[in-house]
Amino acid sequence: MSNEQIISEAARWLTLLHDDQVSEADRKAFEAWCQVDPRHLVAIERMRSLWGSLDELPPVPARVALNRAFAPQKRGVAARGTQAVALLGVLLCGWAGLEQAPLWLADQRTHVGERRQVFLADGSQVQLNSNSALDVKFDGHQRVIELLQGELWVEVAKDARRPFVVRTDQGTATALGTRFLVRRAEDGSTVVTVIESTVAVKGAATDAVKVTAGQQSILKYGQAQPVQRTGNDDPGAWTRGLLKVDDRPLSEVLQTLASYRHGLVRFDPQALQGLRVSGVFKLDDTGAALASLADNLPIKVEYFTDLVVVIKPLK
Repeated sequence: MSNEQIISEAARWLTLLHDDQVSEADRKAFEAWCQVDPRHLVAIERMRSLWGSLDELPPVPARVALNRAFAPQKRGVAARGTQAVALLGVLLCGWAGLEQAPLWLADQRTHVGERRQVFLADGSQVQLNSNSALDVKFDGHQRVIELLQGELWVEVAKDARRPFVVRTDQGTATALGTRFLVRRAEDGSTVVTVIESTVAVKGAATDAVKVTAGQQSILKYGQAQPVQRTGNDDPGAWTRGLLKVDDRPLSEVLQTLASYRHGLVRFDPQALQGLRVSGVFKLDDTGAALASLADNLPIKVEYFTDLVVVIKPLK
């Protein structure tokens, strides 16, 4: 069963359990469903967590829809079906990028603003950046990490019998013993940056290219782009809670800071074109980072509640 089907079924079960006419037979059937596949229980728990977070939000459309879905009314089979559809719509489309709801079922994931270190069974270490997700697929012949979203840093434990591969839909990055980063960029490409040793980067339609320490390669359209130097930037600084940039476009810096904030950060890249940034910023205090940018650049930072920030050039 696909992740989408599991999420759909979980939404229907959660709707049924909140019906005041739910029967004991319904509850037993739900418990049996949870035991069929471990992913069923994961989907239910994460959906409940989201539902609880919606309770804490202001009455935005998602919260209003949820209230309407469970308003007191005469309930029957048709009503339950309507509520399930309403709830599923809220969960999948109503808040903070939930069009990617299948990522709930990832083996490891982080929320917005969260970073996490993960120790793998082979002794390798992985750090997940904000709003990232991965699956781990190890067996007797290979070690594969599927990066579903976001960015990871990995320090690979040596194992000559089993290559270590990080895979995205653009291709693979393969190493035996090294440290490197893999990031799924906003434009759909995959960026592989090597911190130590060598990584073989291969697109679906090209041969592998070797990327060594201080270099990176971009996978796009199934092809590995020419190797580039990383320059004075520190792409792994986020693992220490920092954003370190050297003469980077302001819009790029704002996009990174936005990935650590709940809510929306709005700006027009064209209007900010030509503004560049060098400096070090704390990722756990994006407000201070935005204030520093406003102090040193001809821009204005406007807050419309804590969830909406607009950055504009000074006129």
